[in-house]
Amino acid sequence: MTPPTATQLLADPIGNYPQATVACFDPTTGDLPRRKMDVPRTKRFLEALAAAGAPALLIAASTGQGHLRTVAELEEWFRVAADAKLGGTMLSALLRPEDGAEANGRLVKLLAELRYPVIFIRPGTDLPKSATSQQIAQNMQPLLELAAAKGLAVGLYSIPDVSGVPMPPDAAAELVQEPEGKNIVAIKVTEADYDASTARFLADKRLGHLKIVQGWDPHLVRALQDGPEHDDYQRQRCGVTSGPMSFAVFQYLHILTAAQRGDFDKAAKGQLAVTALFQAMQDDPKKFADLQRAKFIMGLGQPLTGAVSEAQIERVFAALESLPRAADKQHLALSLDLLGDGPFHERLAALQ
Repeated sequence: MTPPTATQLLADPIGNYPQATVACFDPTTGDLPRRKMDVPRTKRFLEALAAAGAPALLIAASTGQGHLRTVAELEEWFRVAADAKLGGTMLSALLRPEDGAEANGRLVKLLAELRYPVIFIRPGTDLPKSATSQQIAQNMQPLLELAAAKGLAVGLYSIPDVSGVPMPPDAAAELVQEPEGKNIVAIKVTEADYDASTARFLADKRLGHLKIVQGWDPHLVRALQDGPEHDDYQRQRCGVTSGPMSFAVFQYLHILTAAQRGDFDKAAKGQLAVTALFQAMQDDPKKFADLQRAKFIMGLGQPLTGAVSEAQIERVFAALESLPRAADKQHLALSLDLLGDGPFHERLAALQ
């Protein structure tokens, strides 16, 4: 099995875009004020995710909770991921408008050389809070043009927790209507209000040929239920790109398998278990969870520019150990113990 190419994604976005993508953790080493990528462990982690059955991986510009990578760090991240042995697992990358034309031109050229089939673009952090749909589209368009010129498929990405502004459907539609818009294959939506975000993208006929990728994890099962209703051929329009899948890969594969069988009750129960851990890493219910806590539990190092406390770790374990269903607990413990040698290996092994 080989991952889909840009040509295949462009030919049939809904049919060929992978159903699930792991927004990958970033194994780190070293000390503050800024840690470095742990290259051998990064490759080992990405290869373990692929071996577990993850259909795709996202190599992102942010490591979560504002720990933004520099352009040089991002270039290293892209190269290291491309060097991992991933089999049929697809690689994707996230770029940032605010990095500027020169840096992004260099990164897009690199991604094309490394054979990444698709890149995602979010609104830039240099936009005003009151930015209009037209301003947001104009901010994202230069990167779209760079990617299309290299023949890459493109995903648009709304993640206001990071960019500062959401990308509304009107902005996405404006980009789709540009000459380079034919290269757009997917829209990823990471917003807390499903009805105000994902539901609007699904219902917008101008975007009806695109895969809609749910990024706010507690909404996943609802998106999977809604997806076929918004396709002319009742295909599954919705997928997931998930940061929590980095620490819950086996549980997500269980959820997706249940949903594919039409067993949404089982899928919803599985999602509740992930949500319990997600909420255990949230300090504000309106803000995305700090997944760096799970990263540390997995033995992948401390955050790039911060640290995880013992109290934060114990809050996650309390949620895990109190899950009512044994299968959920086992799947999640096995996922958190993916490399089998982290600082909490014995504690996690006892739950498997």
